[in-house]
Amino acid sequence: MSILRTTLSATFFSALLIALLPVNASAYEASAAGACSVPNSHTDAWRFYDRIRSFPGWDGNFYKEDTNSKEIQYKRVDLGGQNNSWVDSSDIHYHISHGGTRYDPYYNKDLTAILFEDGTSLVPSEARSAWGDSDLEWIGFRNCKLLNDTSRAYWANAMNRLHLLLGFKTNSSKQDNFGKIWANNMRQTTILWFTIPGQTITQAWFHATDATQPSGTTARVLAEVHNNYNDHLWGNGYTSSDPTVDNWYWWWDHVAGSPPYLRANGIDAMRAYRVVPRTVDLSYARSIGTAFGLTSEVAETCDSLVMADLGDPENPRVLEISKTTGHYNFRNDGKLFVADPKIGHYDPGQAVEVAQSFLNRNKLLPEDARAFTVEFDTLTEADRDKGTVRQVLQQNTNVVWARQIPADSQGTLLSVAGAGARIKIYIAEDGSVMGGLGNWRVIEPEEKMIAVNDARETWSFFERYGQKVAVEPVFVDYDEAVPNYETATQIYYEFSSHKNQTELIPCWLFEVEYFLRGKPVLTADTFIPASQGYMPPAVEITKPGNLDHFNYGDTIGFSSQVATGLGTPPFTYSWQSSVDGVLSTQSTFDTTLLNVHCPDKAMDCSPLPHTITLTVTDAKGLESTDSIQVTINGPCDECDDPADFNRDKNIDLVDFSYFSSRWLSQSVQGK
Repeated sequence: MSILRTTLSATFFSALLIALLPVNASAYEASAAGACSVPNSHTDAWRFYDRIRSFPGWDGNFYKEDTNSKEIQYKRVDLGGQNNSWVDSSDIHYHISHGGTRYDPYYNKDLTAILFEDGTSLVPSEARSAWGDSDLEWIGFRNCKLLNDTSRAYWANAMNRLHLLLGFKTNSSKQDNFGKIWANNMRQTTILWFTIPGQTITQAWFHATDATQPSGTTARVLAEVHNNYNDHLWGNGYTSSDPTVDNWYWWWDHVAGSPPYLRANGIDAMRAYRVVPRTVDLSYARSIGTAFGLTSEVAETCDSLVMADLGDPENPRVLEISKTTGHYNFRNDGKLFVADPKIGHYDPGQAVEVAQSFLNRNKLLPEDARAFTVEFDTLTEADRDKGTVRQVLQQNTNVVWARQIPADSQGTLLSVAGAGARIKIYIAEDGSVMGGLGNWRVIEPEEKMIAVNDARETWSFFERYGQKVAVEPVFVDYDEAVPNYETATQIYYEFSSHKNQTELIPCWLFEVEYFLRGKPVLTADTFIPASQGYMPPAVEITKPGNLDHFNYGDTIGFSSQVATGLGTPPFTYSWQSSVDGVLSTQSTFDTTLLNVHCPDKAMDCSPLPHTITLTVTDAKGLESTDSIQVTINGPCDECDDPADFNRDKNIDLVDFSYFSSRWLSQSVQGK
């Protein structure tokens, strides 16, 4: 960089700051990181990032994947980190990587850590008092058990005017649409003649959990003060002012729904169930809408049918129906997942009767809905250091049903697991229905019986192929996995409403303890198909090698191999580069078109690697992914100047208008 350009960067804005007024420029920035390759987190993180930066008034700050995501981007500056230049230079950040524990020398104990692909980790003390003192208001983590009871208060110490720290108390399962659903729910959306308000950031996180995660998953959101739970994304509703930091903080727990599974482990042949396509049209949507008291016209989006009652601005009522499966999601956004200390929970003893009466009256309770539980959310305020609890609030009473179906000729019932096999009815304090999630797939038993492996034979495939054969694997870094055969049970699996599915998947459910270097890091439910024909088509990229380097313009050959006997042909292939997008839909191909990936925020201007991800989908809609990193060598003349806000390689008035608008808006926010 020339001396002239450096001087311009330092003096240009200071000379004109007072003279110019802000113009219509993107004021807020999102960032994301898909920081683990197995299971691949890139797709989910990227979909969140891509959606948020498309919202009015928003732009993308940075996106990092695999080894390009670094510990220093989240770490305190005085400890050698660069958090103010990276994660804290965004307004919202979404991170996905493995969960695990590491020793924290400052607190002198093992605590949950954010793990990175390059082998580094971030423990709570390395982020204490680090997040929120610059731009960051909200940060979400999909890392298994990051906010568990042992480590929750230590991660709360990272908040320094941060509004919300979102994550999970339990493990979370791989779901490529979680981030996209979270983002979509936060946006204020105009569809034809009506505008649906954006959900609060917490509401959107809990709705994404309900929509995608299997039973037992518990989402947890930390807040500095109670009012932070009312935050909307900038430009989409109310946002609280920056909180005053003290020793008190809140945590809010929300369970995806956990009716108990039936225990069965002696079936050697399970009945096949095919999914019957459902007619999802205007008539179908109106019938569901009538059940929830909606009479508006039906609007249509790319993947949903939508009805809404927006007559009461304090209680917008919205129904979304998946075109793919017919699953419905109804919510009263003025009541459901609203943080109000005055709102209590509905009487659990009466909740079942109210919810069941509602479903039966509207013919929405299927005959195979045999198991249910009554659950509610809890909000707790406590002291960070002493752990003293000041108050506990219980809200969002709900009744959850799961389906049970005959598995053999004797009529032995098995549970159906997965987010798609769940019906939830939320009861408001006054006994009204304020939310509903359901209408699992229509299924039909087939004459054929599926020969299934026993528990030990099924687990042998996991030992051979790892999480590639798991149904929606958990995010965990491990080198040893030990199943509990005593508690293993047979089930069927139904995916969330956002995924095509042609048959229910016969599975074994294992309670698995995952170890790393001899230490236990996670115990989690792991679902493995009980028959090879229902296993994902475990794929491996065979060429080029991981971490290979090439020169710009070289011809690079890519090839892959699907494990023999796994998946159901024919297979479809999708190769993607994190830099250049879609590369090919063939199993093998050659290309000369990979570009040099130059960094945008670093003093070292050496090229960064591409993450190359291959997704293989079989005839049943089951997917498997593999990824590698390759680096294309070539010139990176200079990194982006920090004053080049629109990154067009020129420092000009457009950059200044961007800066002045952001500076004034942040000043108004109390930054």
